[in-house]
Amino acid sequence: MTIISFLAMLANLAEQLLIVQLSKIVCGIRTSRSRVLGYLVLVISIIPAPILISKPDVFPKTVTQILFIFYCVGRIAAFSMILDGFSQKIIYIFFLTMCPPQIYMNICQAFIDNGEISNLVSFMIDVAALSLILFYIKRKKLEMVVHRTVGSFPKKLYVNILFLLLIAAVFVMGENKPNHELYYKIYILPCMIGLIITAISIIQISVSEAEKKTTVDMLSKQVENEVKYYEKINAIYGEFKSFRHDLKNHMICLRSLIEADETEKALRYIDELEGLSAAEKNQFNSGNIIIDALLNDKNERAAAINTKIVFSGRVPSAGISNVDLCIITANAIDNAIEACGKDTSGMPKIIRAEADCQQGFFFFTITNPIYEAVEIKENNTIPTSKEDKEHHGFGVMNIITTVKKHDGDVHLSADDRQFRLELELVLSQEIAE
Repeated sequence: MTIISFLAMLANLAEQLLIVQLSKIVCGIRTSRSRVLGYLVLVISIIPAPILISKPDVFPKTVTQILFIFYCVGRIAAFSMILDGFSQKIIYIFFLTMCPPQIYMNICQAFIDNGEISNLVSFMIDVAALSLILFYIKRKKLEMVVHRTVGSFPKKLYVNILFLLLIAAVFVMGENKPNHELYYKIYILPCMIGLIITAISIIQISVSEAEKKTTVDMLSKQVENEVKYYEKINAIYGEFKSFRHDLKNHMICLRSLIEADETEKALRYIDELEGLSAAEKNQFNSGNIIIDALLNDKNERAAAINTKIVFSGRVPSAGISNVDLCIITANAIDNAIEACGKDTSGMPKIIRAEADCQQGFFFFTITNPIYEAVEIKENNTIPTSKEDKEHHGFGVMNIITTVKKHDGDVHLSADDRQFRLELELVLSQEIAE
């Protein structure tokens, strides 16, 4: 064993120890009780490294192959002992950490003729890179961030990364082969197939992640709206409880005024009581108390832009959950109010909403004036006109998703002056009042 080979072995050992430390951070793996034995096995498995690096002629090819298998199996066994048991993660860590040193070695061999020195330099480069990564994570205290970020990646992405590294290693190794033309002829087709599969897989992952993000944004918006509406209902219920609590005292006061023939004062007192009850302020009677509260809340918002909501018909109190009713009604009215808000004339505006239930179906129509061109795409979506497109434009999409859940359909239409949304859905017999 030469000094250079011994130094390469030490560099390889340092590389493996750094890999263990990074694996614990990235994968969130705890060290096992047998970690001391694992470190011993890791040191023993590194011993054949100088022979594998120098490949002296005194050793036949079969011996070097056996030593390589011992080197690989020993590392896997050591990782399993140190990192709390054998698993798919251990196999992935092993293969992932095999590729970069191989790439470094073949790049160094292109510039350094001495094989031992080029291997030593490649291990030192890998140690330096891993040390910088570990130092940065520790310095910035990013352990939890790194673990959560890596844990959120789809499993397919890990496989794609490994494929890309293997393909890169194959191409780099080919440059240093004496018969590299024959080498490329053998490996070029499998590598190209692998690249195509990897590219398709990455595209699928990107599309899937985009769909997940859209769904999460939609659900977040729905939950936000639902919380607001139920808070409104809770406030109304609180006012009812407060009014009922004082009702006995109010009746005593009214009885006293009537017995004293103070009719006018009694009437004024009744007028004051009417002003205390939120129920008397309700301008809508849809047949569903939650939708009534929602319409009142939206009407107050619309009044700020000189707009009035006119409702007619009946909303079902059974056959569809209140959550889904809120999603449909609120998003439709929010979009209508937003459209009316683009008017700069200050003229009064009306948003008309019509609802009806017939033979197990719920029909809902809303119309509102528009003050700019509306583009309706083939998939019944409308591109948002807001600058923050990433977090807006989900209103119609939420409505369509909810209606489709009830085997319904949505129709959008617009002309130069008016936008119209019509929907029908099937009321479920399983959802009781």
